[in-house]
Amino acid sequence: MTETELRELLDAHDALVRDCVTGRISLDEFLSRYNDFPFAYALDGHEAEPHKQLLDRYARRIDFHFGVMRSLEGLCSQEDAQNPLYLKAGRFPPSVALQRLKAFADEHAQSDG
Repeated sequence: MTETELRELLDAHDALVRDCVTGRISLDEFLSRYNDFPFAYALDGHEAEPHKQLLDRYARRIDFHFGVMRSLEGLCSQEDAQNPLYLKAGRFPPSVALQRLKAFADEHAQSDG
């Protein structure tokens, strides 16, 4: 992956987050298009020895996307969220996932500001 390709990927996925938290796209569309972005491109560096310096240079932006993924860990369907066992296990419905994503994005924007 070249630096230009990585920058374009980060820009596109930043825009997806922004579009979701502002309501331009639904959470379902976001999840479909985001598609586990940082993991799908091995941005954790586990397959990127030749690209390590490049990943290090963009670490802050990449870390943001791992944070997006962490904020959504536990997401389940609205149907499954009705099951007390899911709730007890820390799972949450899409409405909560969107709140968590918005809170994460807001927190990140404040720390950048």
